[in-house]
Amino acid sequence: MTRRVVVTGATSEIGREIARRVVLPGDEVLLQGFRNTGHLSEFEGREGFRVVAVDLADREALDAFCRDVSGCDILVNAAGIVVAELLPNLSDADIDTMLAVNIVALTRLCRAAVVPMMRRRSGTIVNIGSVAASRGNRGQTVYGGTKAFVEGFTRSLAAEFAGRGVRVNCVAPGAIEAGSLRPLVAQAPNEVLATTAVGRLGSAGDVADAVAFLVSERASFIHGQVLAVDGAFRQGVG
Repeated sequence: MTRRVVVTGATSEIGREIARRVVLPGDEVLLQGFRNTGHLSEFEGREGFRVVAVDLADREALDAFCRDVSGCDILVNAAGIVVAELLPNLSDADIDTMLAVNIVALTRLCRAAVVPMMRRRSGTIVNIGSVAASRGNRGQTVYGGTKAFVEGFTRSLAAEFAGRGVRVNCVAPGAIEAGSLRPLVAQAPNEVLATTAVGRLGSAGDVADAVAFLVSERASFIHGQVLAVDGAFRQGVG
């Protein structure tokens, strides 16, 4: 059976790796990016793939994209905005953009996807969270707050629709040497490594493998979970 797969934030290193590892032959795939869709050139022209440039902070653009997302079988919300600054240094625009993409867009995309999934009694959603949701870090007040929303939202959405055949879970990366998380790691690399028990930073592939598992039938009894991919960073051991 052909699956319809949507990955937001696919232009990031993590998003691209998710697209590589989640998609199966025969899938119809919609990859969303914004400014750097050129990073998805490997997928353009491939049968079944479509790449779109959508500003998720733009309400009208988001409206149109939600219509595209409706009817998908798998939705991976990997889009996210990180502005790593102490709260007094964050501009109103920084705050508004993080809230718009990390909370509002994710919420509306899940709403667009979940109703058709519920009617079919089949579908899975994976939201990408962050270790910042559960462990405070300098420069991550707003970002960490948005990711705490993602975790709570995921659990509640799963509770609402698990009985109707829809699985909703969250993957929470920790110190990942990739994309938009690099500035967070760069603020205090030695401190981060000291609290990561495995003694290394994670990779985009580590995150993508977790997502690929959660969207697979092997995870059919897993609902409303937050899977930390963090090398034990969340536990603060090491």
